Amino acid sequence: MSDEKVRYGRSQKFQLSAKGTEAVASYSAVIEAAKAGTGRAQFDAARATWGASLGLAAEDGLYLVEFEAGGRTISEAARNLEACDTTPKAVKDAVERLLKCGMLEPLPAPPPPAAPPRRLW
Repeated sequence: MSDEKVRYGRSQKFQLSAKGTEAVASYSAVIEAAKAGTGRAQFDAARATWGASLGLAAEDGLYLVEFEAGGRTISEAARNLEACDTTPKAVKDAVERLLKCGMLEPLPAPPPPAAPPRRLW
C-alpha cells in the first residue's frame, strides 16, 4: 500500500462515516461531562483523553462535530471554524487525517446536469 495522498477538488464534500458518528457521540458526552468540572484544564484533559482513546488528536473532535451537519467542503468547514482560530491548512490536515482513519468519507459527486435537448433545425 502506498502513502500517496489522494487529491480532492475544492468542491469535494465530506461527511462522517459510521465510525465518525460514534466518535462524535462519545466526544459530545465527554464535553458535556467536562462542563461540570472546574475550568479549562479539565476540558482540555477530557478532550485529550477522548482523542487518545480513539487514536485521534484532541482537536479532532472539533472537526468531526463540524462535519456532523452533513456534507461540507474543506473551505466551508474552515470558514465555520474561523472563530476557533483554526486555519484552512489545519482543517485540510485534519480532513486528511480523519479520512485515513475512517472517521470521514468523501461524498459521491453529484451527477452532471442533463444536457438540453438538441434541436435539429
